Amino acid sequence: MTKKIYLYTITAFFIFVSHIVIYKSSFVENFDFFMYDFIVNISKPLSSDTSSNVVIVDIDEKSLKSLGQWPWPRIILAELIQKIDDAKASAIGIDILFPEEDRTSLANIQKFYKESFGLELNIKGLDHKYFDNDKILAEQIKSSKSVLSYYLSSKKILDNSCQNIYSVDIDIDNNKLPNYLDIMCNSDTIQKASLKQGFVNKYTDSDGVLRKVPLIAKYKDEKVVSLPLATLLSIDDTMSYSNSTINVLNHNVQLSKNSSILLHYYSPQWYEKVSAIDLLTHEEMKKKLFGKIVLIGSSSVALHDRVIIPQGREFAGVQVNATIIANILDESFIVQPENYKLINMFISFMLSIFLAIILIRKKRIWIVYMFLMVFIFSSVYIFIAYYQNYYISIGYLLLPFLIHFFIINLLSIVIEFIEKKMVLEELNKSQIALFDSMVHVAEAHDLETGGHIIRTKNYVKIIAENLYKKGLYQNYLTPKKISIMHHTSALHDIGKVGISDLILKKEGKLDDNEFKIMKTHSRLGKNIIDNAISSYKENDFFTTARNIVYYHHEKFDGSGYPKGLKGEEIPLEARIMALADVYDALMSKRVYKKAFTYEKTKQIIISGVHEHFDPVIVEAFLSSEEEFKKVSSLYIDK
Repeated sequence: MTKKIYLYTITAFFIFVSHIVIYKSSFVENFDFFMYDFIVNISKPLSSDTSSNVVIVDIDEKSLKSLGQWPWPRIILAELIQKIDDAKASAIGIDILFPEEDRTSLANIQKFYKESFGLELNIKGLDHKYFDNDKILAEQIKSSKSVLSYYLSSKKILDNSCQNIYSVDIDIDNNKLPNYLDIMCNSDTIQKASLKQGFVNKYTDSDGVLRKVPLIAKYKDEKVVSLPLATLLSIDDTMSYSNSTINVLNHNVQLSKNSSILLHYYSPQWYEKVSAIDLLTHEEMKKKLFGKIVLIGSSSVALHDRVIIPQGREFAGVQVNATIIANILDESFIVQPENYKLINMFISFMLSIFLAIILIRKKRIWIVYMFLMVFIFSSVYIFIAYYQNYYISIGYLLLPFLIHFFIINLLSIVIEFIEKKMVLEELNKSQIALFDSMVHVAEAHDLETGGHIIRTKNYVKIIAENLYKKGLYQNYLTPKKISIMHHTSALHDIGKVGISDLILKKEGKLDDNEFKIMKTHSRLGKNIIDNAISSYKENDFFTTARNIVYYHHEKFDGSGYPKGLKGEEIPLEARIMALADVYDALMSKRVYKKAFTYEKTKQIIISGVHEHFDPVIVEAFLSSEEEFKKVSSLYIDK
């Protein structure tokens, strides 16, 4: 009981530590990104039966081709804003920065020619107000109450300080806000014209995909908002905050980590766009903007304002801002509660503990059942939550669970392999013990002793290993084969159980008829092995045993029995057994003879080369003399 408690404690500690390591690694976050993208990709994107409440006035390729390369003279943008304002749009957000003065202004052109070439350009008959494009644009921004954009930076980028930055007074913990130290905004003339501005920062995740965007940030000591949120606040600047939720235009927006929202993208057909050149040249285009929230931006590849979204599509930055506004007004953004990461890690920890308990208690089939149940329930739960606009960070459950499932299954396979190996080894030992018992049955009728069996087994092994080390019979001799030969050699005289005791225990030389009967023991032994094969199936163990039993009295010159085989016609194991059997018979005392000395035995074997014995086997015997002597002295008959 104490051992089990100790095992459970160690296992729980290991799983606990591994969960902490996984939670702190970036790997689990990336896996969670993968799971989120997978769900997004197999789910239908948002669509609407009605038209979008956001329209993008797009500085597209068509507009650039017609009006020339970017940046345009700001008098053109002023005219664009005027047309949008005339169309009675509910709000205008400008997703463009104007950090420098417009060099195409007449005043700046005059200044350029005077400073560079000393030329005075006199333009008569033109109202002075048309000499400064920035003032024209600023006046149009002010009259239309357009919202400007700026870019925040965590590092120092410029030495200027922006004036008139719009901030909000809400009670939100600064620790929950991304903090920025510097800003890139518009030139003073344009910046002062706008009552509201918002940042356009969009930060992709570590894999380069844009999934969430911040709505509120901290710049110096002020709380500032993003361009989409500022555009909505230009309609009604009332905003409240409570329990990580802001209320804008009577719409509640639950903020995720760093006061951001997880975007819910719409189908490509949902986004309404009006080309900037079409709006400038066709009056009827203004009808599409009536009552809409209008964002001015660019989808042109040349302007490089593009990101990758979870569906794998390229998106213009202005489309992202349109998505944010629509998500807030439709309340269709995805909520990702931060506490679900820890909750899922805890669930994974408990499931992994349960898996370990199942393994320890050897209920392995339940490991598979548990995997299927976790997979099914998590799949159902995650899709139900997603269609209710929640993402429950399922990667934080599945990844650690899958890792531990793999480890535990691997352990299960290893344990099962070890157990099977132990069972097979036990079965093999039982078989060997059974064969030894059969041999002892034969011994009960024979004058030979149990020591003969033990010694000959070892002699066979010594010779076989010697041949293996020399690289002989490489296609036949293996460690497994040598082990089989070692054990099955004990059966070499098993056929003697069928020989009469009068012959087996005769004290003296057998006559011709008796010797003829004695020689049948090899055939009788073969029959015993064949019967075993018919009861089961032929395998290497039985084949080796049959070769030893049937052919160990064959001689190398073909004068042996029962088949009179010659040379390598005789199986290798039988040739080895022949030398081992004769060696032990010569070295052992019998009732009809005294034990020979090792030297005399050696000379008899050498004299039998090419006649009785295979010369290769004799060479192996001679190079293993000390081992043979050691076995002879270790297992002496008593």
